[in-house]
Amino acid sequence: MKTFGKNLSLKKRSNPINEKEVFCDIIDTLEENTLRLEKLYNLGLDLINYEDTFYLVIESLLRMQYGDWKTDIIQWYLYERKDYKTGEIGMLEWSNEETNETKEVIVKCSSDLWDVLKEIESSGE
Repeated sequence: MKTFGKNLSLKKRSNPINEKEVFCDIIDTLEENTLRLEKLYNLGLDLINYEDTFYLVIESLLRMQYGDWKTDIIQWYLYERKDYKTGEIGMLEWSNEETNETKEVIVKCSSDLWDVLKEIESSGE
């Protein structure tokens, strides 16, 4: 562990942090890790038990930052939205309880996910 962080370099930001950009970076990285884990599993290397505790920590941090319903949608996006074998993307269905309106959307990328979360949030969910 003596070399941990040895090549770490910290830079001052010249521009303010854009929450959507950070969110998308995090979600894209999590999706890449999920895909990598799936590929390794298909090759016969099961690391799910090893990485499970990391994912529990990440889920807890997401719940602290975004709350339960947003985290549930984020987890759907990461683990259920896409069939990695066929590439098929499933629909996200959500209902506005005040208006009884139901919407179905295809969430293609992390930017779409952010926009959907903001739309649901603004509709009073």
